[in-house]
Amino acid sequence: MDQASKILFVDDEAQMLSALARVFRGQKFAVTTANSGKEGLALLADQQFDVIISDMRMPEMDGASFLAQTCKLSPSSRRVLLTGFSDQESTIRAINQGQVHQYLSKPWDNQQLRNTIEAELAEKQRIQASTPDLKEYQSLKEQVVSVSAELASATSFADMAKEELLDQYNTTIKLISNLINLRMPSSYSANCNVVNHSVALAKLVKLDSKVITEVRNAARLHQLGKLAFDDSLLLMQQDELSPPQLKQYQAHSVLGADLLTPLNSLDYTAKLIRHQNENYDGSGSPQKLSANKIPLGSRILRLAIDYQMLLHGRYFKDALSCHDALAFMADFAGKKYDPELLRLYQKLIIELEKTHPSLHYSDHRVSITELRATQVVNRDLLNHDGMLLIAKGTHLNNEMIDKLTRYCRRDGRDMSVFIQLPSQPR
Repeated sequence: MDQASKILFVDDEAQMLSALARVFRGQKFAVTTANSGKEGLALLADQQFDVIISDMRMPEMDGASFLAQTCKLSPSSRRVLLTGFSDQESTIRAINQGQVHQYLSKPWDNQQLRNTIEAELAEKQRIQASTPDLKEYQSLKEQVVSVSAELASATSFADMAKEELLDQYNTTIKLISNLINLRMPSSYSANCNVVNHSVALAKLVKLDSKVITEVRNAARLHQLGKLAFDDSLLLMQQDELSPPQLKQYQAHSVLGADLLTPLNSLDYTAKLIRHQNENYDGSGSPQKLSANKIPLGSRILRLAIDYQMLLHGRYFKDALSCHDALAFMADFAGKKYDPELLRLYQKLIIELEKTHPSLHYSDHRVSITELRATQVVNRDLLNHDGMLLIAKGTHLNNEMIDKLTRYCRRDGRDMSVFIQLPSQPR
């Protein structure tokens, strides 16, 4: 008989632990329960589990913190988070820090929970089957070591070149984005929120990291096609546009995608931009795609873009409040918007509006006169019009500092720079 799969349930409510255990009753599973994160960590110190399931909201140590600590104690375990409707921000933290493989909303569906756990067990077995045993691993390691010294210098040089090209690539996209934003009537903060909200929603639906990068690029460049518009069209609210003007306006998505055609590396980004004006019911443009035929990244973009337009007076003459903007969008669930994505986005916005969490940066703000060579810029440096001057991650040198000093003298206004703090010794 196959060995039973070992599952650890962690929840501070005894009735929840009993309910979870009942779902997995039988010889196929060996269930262990713990009523706190501390108790769960103590169990992991003595034994390993195939799957660890934790509730998000627990006193003293929440599920995100608990699962993050299990990564070292039981790295091969599959981790599942049970989360409530108001825990979306904590869920993002758990995914990033706790290597959460799945998350399920409470109350859960028993069959869905069982299917999820069985899928995670199958994935764990697949990973173990594809991992070489210790002797095979040691033999492979010795072979790699025998040639690594010859390749070390060339590899190091290639990595440096690749990193530099990637930095230049990202900086170029930021530069194009800032040029677009200078031409647009929408505020710089609105454009930033389109990017931030799109990325946050893409992470919540657990898109691949490469796809999230494409979503971020598409959000930065989604207005590229509008550069061809006259000022009169740009300054009009959407509800003021006549049918011919609206058709011309919506064509900006196709024009923006076409402008990116020469850049093969942005093919998928261009696809997301092209379909940002499709409607979920198939009544949009340019191809009248519907439902899941619309790229998921485009459906995400549509939500973030429309919300900011409503909030900043670009859809109607009068800007709407957060509540009114979400209520307006809810009227178009299943018509313009993916209803499932819209529900998740509404929860994300409500949570952000409710909590307004403070951001903790590992940097400090200094004036231009305090800059020194070798310091690292920790946030994009923008001028007062929102134009990018120096990208985040840039290592300063004396020539850059001199250019910034001369720029401030010409501009006649002071400027501050956020500099990365040195790493603290552990």
